[in-house]
Amino acid sequence: MNRTALARRLAGGVVPGLLLASLSGLAAPAAADAQYMPSQTPVPPPFFALQNARIVTGTGAVIENGTVVIANGLIEAVGADVDIPGEAWVIDVTDLTVYPGLFDGLSQVGLETEGGDGLGAGGGAGGNPFAFLVAQGSQPRTVSPEDRPATNSWFNAADMLNSDADAIETWRSGGFTNALVAPDDGIVTGQGVVVNLAGDEQEMVVKAPAALRVTMSGAGGFRSFPGSLMGVISYIRQLYLDAEHARQYEASYMANPSGQPRPTYDRALGPVQDAIAGGWPTVMPANEVRQIRRAIKLGRDTGARPVLQGAHEAYELADEIAAAGVPVLVNVDWPERNRDADPEAEESLSSLKRRAYAPTTPARLEEAGAEWAFYSGSANSPRAMMDNVRTAIENGLSEEAALEALTSAPARIYGVDAMLGSVEAGKIANLVVADGSLFDEDTDIRMVFVDGHKFEEEAPEPRPTEPPAVDMNGTWLLSLNNDSQEATAELEVSEDGTISGTIQGERGEQQITDGWVSGNEFSITASATMGPGMEVEIVYTGTVEGDSIEGNASFGGMRNMDFTGARPGGGVR
Repeated sequence: MNRTALARRLAGGVVPGLLLASLSGLAAPAAADAQYMPSQTPVPPPFFALQNARIVTGTGAVIENGTVVIANGLIEAVGADVDIPGEAWVIDVTDLTVYPGLFDGLSQVGLETEGGDGLGAGGGAGGNPFAFLVAQGSQPRTVSPEDRPATNSWFNAADMLNSDADAIETWRSGGFTNALVAPDDGIVTGQGVVVNLAGDEQEMVVKAPAALRVTMSGAGGFRSFPGSLMGVISYIRQLYLDAEHARQYEASYMANPSGQPRPTYDRALGPVQDAIAGGWPTVMPANEVRQIRRAIKLGRDTGARPVLQGAHEAYELADEIAAAGVPVLVNVDWPERNRDADPEAEESLSSLKRRAYAPTTPARLEEAGAEWAFYSGSANSPRAMMDNVRTAIENGLSEEAALEALTSAPARIYGVDAMLGSVEAGKIANLVVADGSLFDEDTDIRMVFVDGHKFEEEAPEPRPTEPPAVDMNGTWLLSLNNDSQEATAELEVSEDGTISGTIQGERGEQQITDGWVSGNEFSITASATMGPGMEVEIVYTGTVEGDSIEGNASFGGMRNMDFTGARPGGGVR
């Protein structure tokens, strides 16, 4: 038994004669043992009291000046008039707001999906079509449903967690305390689990399994079965029929085994049977109108409990979805024009319509009364995700519904709403403390609690007030990492030193989202797409000397490059 578990048993009175006050001494080493964050050590878990807080409970109630008491990982009390235990560490959060921890409805944060035993025949290959073909060629040939092609239903995301993954800290720092994580390889990718974004691999797991995930990805091109979308759909239907037949035969055999062949073990069918019997959510791709209707029908025909994933065209079917009672996971990564496409080529009407109306989907689902939640999709940072949530709010979604879609709604969909999703006594102490509205672009996260452990975010460095001493307006040619990469920056600088513009690199255009120049120092933050489904934030910092610049570029906090730059034509502007 680890020390944290021992402390909790002591607090519950399992070992009599010990005072609750002694828990702080017993639990203190647990923070070091658990190693919750590479760069931040959480405070021991026993008692906290967040006092003088504005509390957005997530239940519809807002307490303008209240207290939240945290005891041994749980919310012990919430209200305007709450008794604070003498052992509690009282934290004055005047002018700050306490929210429920945010919940990403579908993610791979913290999952190990590379190498090892592989992930079946679905075979993702990082966007390289040749690597994809090689990967598919190495898979066994499948010719019938009995071969169970690309069926990884026995894979459990709880067995694939890496608590040291940098992405966990990134998302937690952005206010996300929970996620539903699931494998993404195969036709049936495996079992998703609800995790806390702190703790070791065992402590992270809140509910396992919490869902089954199904895709419409083929098993091996036209060389294997199923080699087409129609084949995949037929195979999924057959899989559920086989699971039901196997269940009935096993029940018959166990009731009277004499004279009957014993059932054949098939590890692919057990989790499918459990999903049907247990009513697990089964996440299915459903981005377009035809996919949405197909997923709803597939659920009815197979006995699965479908959850629609994607839903960028759900604005057309919001009432139909609500009437069917099918939950929706809305991909917050709104469709954009392909940056590598021919700028002279005309887009199809359907693409233009999807781009224009997809951000209205959340508002339409709210209006229709459907059950729905957000998930991050390819928005690979909390900042990018929240920017896209703001886009939905600008397109008619209420802030109340937006908060619900990031907290209590995913908790309900995955059956953990008794533990997560709101600031209520008895629930897990997963909280976010911010200095303003979560949907305000300028709001900063000050503290995050996960399982009652406190992670304090450093206040951002204030922007320097010294006015610009150099002129950065215009075009700059950049050479990164000893000339291994080149980029062109087009900068516009306002009188107060604010920088805007774009940076065009080998991987496409980067839009500057924040920037300043003060004296001869500058900082530029840009958003870039580094590959399929991979959006990162790049921060350029450096100094200017005449018509030359130099500095460092940090790519999502994961990679750094030195760079130099100069104005083209020897400084001619």
